[in-house]
Amino acid sequence: MPRRASSGVNLGQIAGIAAAILGFVVIAALLFRLIAGGLFGEGGDGGGSRKVTGKAAPLSLLTYRENGNSLRGNVYRVEGKVEETLRWTPDRGRLISFEAHDATETMPVPVLVPEDFSNLNIERGTELGMVVRVDRDGTLIAEAIDE
Repeated sequence: MPRRASSGVNLGQIAGIAAAILGFVVIAALLFRLIAGGLFGEGGDGGGSRKVTGKAAPLSLLTYRENGNSLRGNVYRVEGKVEETLRWTPDRGRLISFEAHDATETMPVPVLVPEDFSNLNIERGTELGMVVRVDRDGTLIAEAIDE
């Protein structure tokens, strides 16, 4: 007697298809969040009042003073006030003397503020919080500024 063909899809096949669809949806959502975060500056903060300096580690002024080159390529948070503008060029931006303070000390550091921040009014005595990247020669370059 010949065998009969199965009469439909079994439960294992349904579970496998459901798991594949769920995995696809989760991966698509994560990719969208990653891409939207890169395009819209961390996306999803609701346009809220969260400061951009909150995610970076604080800059150790003692380590920076002893050997700023050891911090190359890293991103840090620094707070303080503007002492004065040392130099300004239309293509590079402003080099400012910034009196930074951390838990242990206060010291002036040079910060290059790129032309991306030309819309900000940075005057002597202005209190700022910044996210800075330590360039290959030890120069601090502003990446985000909170007023």
